[in-house]
Amino acid sequence: MTRLSSGLLLLFSATIAVHAQQEICAKQVDIASEADLSSIAACSTFSGSVTISGAGINAVAWPALNSLTGSIKVTSNPHLAGLHLDGLKTSTGTITLYNNTILSVVDMPNLQSINSLEIVTAPNLRQLSLSSVETMKSLKIEDTGLDNSGTLPWSRLRQATDLGVSNNKFLKVIDMPSLKVVSGKLVIAANGVMEGQSDGSSLLLSNLTACSNCTFRHLTELKVPSLSAVSASLSFDETSLEKLDVPALKTVGQTLSIVSNNVLSNISFAELTSIGGALLIANNTELTTIDGFQNLKDIAGVLNMRGAFNNISLPHVTNVQGGMSVLSSSNDFDCSTLAKVKAGARGKTVCRAKVVSAKPTNAEGSLVNAGTAAGDISMGSAFAATIMTAAAILFF
Repeated sequence: MTRLSSGLLLLFSATIAVHAQQEICAKQVDIASEADLSSIAACSTFSGSVTISGAGINAVAWPALNSLTGSIKVTSNPHLAGLHLDGLKTSTGTITLYNNTILSVVDMPNLQSINSLEIVTAPNLRQLSLSSVETMKSLKIEDTGLDNSGTLPWSRLRQATDLGVSNNKFLKVIDMPSLKVVSGKLVIAANGVMEGQSDGSSLLLSNLTACSNCTFRHLTELKVPSLSAVSASLSFDETSLEKLDVPALKTVGQTLSIVSNNVLSNISFAELTSIGGALLIANNTELTTIDGFQNLKDIAGVLNMRGAFNNISLPHVTNVQGGMSVLSSSNDFDCSTLAKVKAGARGKTVCRAKVVSAKPTNAEGSLVNAGTAAGDISMGSAFAATIMTAAAILFF
């Protein structure tokens, strides 16, 4: 009887211990020291919320963690050098790393799918091991020390909802060979930008076929040979590209924007047939000829071009629902070449050559500010809003 009682007592104690462990794995936990980590160290599945923040943490290792359904937030740890989640295989929760200034290593080598990972302000981060990840909902990597010396976190990535890589000054090449679809925002901006040394990064998306909102900035090279559909907006701004070639693109659902690319001299969208919003081409100082839209037929928004154009060829554009505004500073530009386009424009149309700096003008040809010009050339504030939207850069 005594043995039975002892056995029951041990079983009861073990049950209580297991229950207590399960409870801690589902709670909100604050970690301020490495000793505090022991409270969650045995959790193989974590559904709670853990915040790791403090000056007393040099390294975080959680080898038992296999599945994350809750959240991990690692923020403002001035001495944290490494985060190791070697056992983590799936994450339907969120992992956020913010303002960890000496963090150099993040290891999640067995992670196969992830809901959300955000790493912001980790200027010493050199190693980010996510080599097994193929799908994710959201990835944001901003202001880190990542370079091209090791394996980058998107080497096997096939699909993402939102993907943002920006302000990583040592990252000179972004190659995502397996990426096929981004169903939300794709933002690549200000990578490889070092004053006096580098103007940006190469972006290689050899198998990308579709995205929703795509923003590309500060690029020195771009390869998107398979991109055939953009369901919302597409913008190329402030790049160092000499040629912009998007050979397979057939449709853009909203705005196509090409703005402030100072060495761009050639644009080619050979298969593009329709734009569901505005076509905005402005402030590309070396772009004197636009003849890369040979199959474009429909522009559902405004056609707006500013520059030193000698020639604009849009041979099949017969429908411009939002009106047309074309201003060229060239003495050689002839507006009559756009007569068919003008005839197909439903809104107000303006076409002028020999315009000083190709800045917006009023009806008399006098220079005015951009806000006034937007209202003048396109039936008021609706056009101004369209242009502002077209020029906007969508960050997370």
